[in-house]
Amino acid sequence: MCRHNTGTGCGIYSERPEACARWYCLWRKIDVLPDALRPDRSGVMFSLDIRSPAADVADAVCIVGRAVEGVHAFDRPHVIEAFAMFVREGSWPVWQATEHDTTLVHPGPQISPP
Repeated sequence: MCRHNTGTGCGIYSERPEACARWYCLWRKIDVLPDALRPDRSGVMFSLDIRSPAADVADAVCIVGRAVEGVHAFDRPHVIEAFAMFVREGSWPVWQATEHDTTLVHPGPQISPP
């Protein structure tokens, strides 16, 4: 998480950097995601990242579901279904991330070298 996260929002919202002002979570980008998956309702924020959330894994484009209200948010039915949808789609690795831990849910497509 960002060091400016207060636990209830952005501590520097009115002065936030341009990259933050233009950033949208996947709930805002994917029309089929229900209102129940809005981060403030689901407790999970889904994003398409260019870096793996795990330090010991090579960087690659991936889907990351970050628990913003604790790990129990991953147990909510809409959140479980959202992870399942991203896994079924299969284009990228899918991760669950909390403040202290990351779990690879799906490794993504296995690409053979040429």
